Amino acid sequence: MGKIFIECPECHQKLSFNEVPGYQNMVIECPKCHFKANASVYQGGAQARGAQGADDMPTQLVVPPNSTLDVGQIRVKSTNEVQWLKPGCNVIGRRAQTGTADIKISKDMYMSRSHVRIDVVKKGSGYEHHLVEINSKNIVKLNGKPINRGDVLVLKFGDVLTLGTTDIVLESDDDEATRLA
Repeated sequence: MGKIFIECPECHQKLSFNEVPGYQNMVIECPKCHFKANASVYQGGAQARGAQGADDMPTQLVVPPNSTLDVGQIRVKSTNEVQWLKPGCNVIGRRAQTGTADIKISKDMYMSRSHVRIDVVKKGSGYEHHLVEINSKNIVKLNGKPINRGDVLVLKFGDVLTLGTTDIVLESDDDEATRLA
């Protein structure tokens, strides 16, 4: 097995890692800008091969947090970019230099920098996901239907949120079935 050379589509950092079986379907995190997506989203090829900076920082093949409790993750449908949720408050918004969101997922100009919040709350033997409308300038749709200002709704795995023109799916950390949504 050889070395894989790629380029981050977000910050254009040259990255490399040792090839492992199935790396094409693994999530990679850029050590510079922390953009996370499947390896197929990253640009590969000669432009990244041997470029200066390719080995400055270790590229991470991201493994979901080890836990018997399923905190969940969100996946951007158009790019397969994956972001893991954390227990507590997770503000999701547009990727912008002045953005304050915990999870920045898109450069969609119809998405607010702080668009919506997902609260991950421990309940009994698992977690519950609460969608909280935070009075962003733009509407939030849940499974194609707009939600009202100030709403707090319980989500389930497989639910699709539309933020601006970007669809994201709430998924189990390890549930392949929800990835086909």
